[in-house]
Amino acid sequence: MLLAVSLPTLIFNYFLGIEDTDEEVPEVIMTIKRSILLIQKGEYDKAEQMLHLALRQAQTIQHYDAVTYIYDVMANLAFDTGKYRKAEQLFVSVLQRLISNGATENDMRVIHISLKMAKVFEHLDMPKKAEQGYKFCMENLESHIEKDPDNKDAVLLQGIAFDWYARMLLSQSRYTEALNYLLQAYNICKKINGEEHEQTVVLLNDLGTICCIREEYDEAIKYLSAAAKIGENLPDMIDLGSIHVNLGSVLLKKGLYDEAKKSCQRGRKIAKSKEDNDSLLEADECLKEVKRLLLL
Repeated sequence: MLLAVSLPTLIFNYFLGIEDTDEEVPEVIMTIKRSILLIQKGEYDKAEQMLHLALRQAQTIQHYDAVTYIYDVMANLAFDTGKYRKAEQLFVSVLQRLISNGATENDMRVIHISLKMAKVFEHLDMPKKAEQGYKFCMENLESHIEKDPDNKDAVLLQGIAFDWYARMLLSQSRYTEALNYLLQAYNICKKINGEEHEQTVVLLNDLGTICCIREEYDEAIKYLSAAAKIGENLPDMIDLGSIHVNLGSVLLKKGLYDEAKKSCQRGRKIAKSKEDNDSLLEADECLKEVKRLLLL
């Protein structure tokens, strides 16, 4: 996922301002921190139990902000584990609590949660609601960035919004629009992370894929070649084999059989070394097609 960012982090910035005047407040904070640690360790069921304990503690001392934050962590846990209906209900609760406490539509916390909700609607096969959500977020983020171009939170969220919206458009075969938003996501990612970053390479690969679908093969080769070249400097990148195979497939469509063969062989070698079986199968299919075409 582009520029993967944990939503609670943003809200936690507001939560940290809680005065530790009551001994019971640090106890709630400690329980929340334990639950987040469990989430980071992948122990999701235990984390959920710990969050329910934190919620009871926060409700007992009637700490409004703590309850809101716990709901937010619960919502994100549901989101990250694919429980989208539950995530929707929890995110709605968080939004209602924020707004009743004075947050406005263009509050960064509201935009942040609205972006996650747009993704939830997409997963729940509610494309109209998802599109409305993405557009709401993009418009409000644009307004923030116009006022303050150095607002890193807004720029980061804008990159995620462009990326997620582009992928939804791609799934709907709206290729021209998808390409436009993905290009914007790529430019933001490059600005934030630099060229030699795994996410930048992933976006270059995706741009090449869309161009290939649009039969713009020269553009596709440009993007995929750049992705493959940068990816070679990122030894931990698992998808690198797949990128070389994608490049090979486009070269094949251009009738550049020898170059396609080299690219697919390179992809196969990388996939084998990383035990990437899907890319290994793709490479074998590509090489089989190269062999067939060379025999014609």
